[in-house]
Amino acid sequence: MQTALPADFRRGLVLLFDGVPHLVEELHVSGTAKTKHKLHVQVRNLQNGHVFERIFPDNERVPTTELEHRRVSFSYVQGGDFVFLDAETFEERTLSGAQIGDRRPFLKENEEYRALVLEGRLLDVLLPDVVALAVAETAPAQHGGGDSAWKTATMEGGLEIQVPLFVAPGDRLLVDVKTRKYAGKAG
Repeated sequence: MQTALPADFRRGLVLLFDGVPHLVEELHVSGTAKTKHKLHVQVRNLQNGHVFERIFPDNERVPTTELEHRRVSFSYVQGGDFVFLDAETFEERTLSGAQIGDRRPFLKENEEYRALVLEGRLLDVLLPDVVALAVAETAPAQHGGGDSAWKTATMEGGLEIQVPLFVAPGDRLLVDVKTRKYAGKAG
């Protein structure tokens, strides 16, 4: 079985804890030379979608696994399950609502995503860092407001974010998936 030291960890690496695959989402180092460095790793359980942070000493070996990457497109929701169509085999693959978690507002029908597959089973879909979404509802656009003036907007998919005053209903905006904040107008 493959193992890795914390010094080899990177975003996208899949670690195995008790045989369950976990995806490394974020990592940072804390400590000083005196107190020893510790790696803080935010991981997502690929079976149930639970996200948590774990701290690793620099000498702990952790089992890893290689996943297959495939292209899938989001098709529909059926009874709480999210159905994706494999771009190569045209098989339908599903993820539970728990696995999708709070990423639901960023999924768009017929949009293509990168999928993580282990032993023929869909484990997760990876979203881009920034997603273009249309403004479904917001107050009418106002011009001449400064950068510090914001209003609430409801995006397609139901996500509510703060946007500048000049944004109007129907505008396409870039939204940062991690921070869930306005990142600019889509071109």
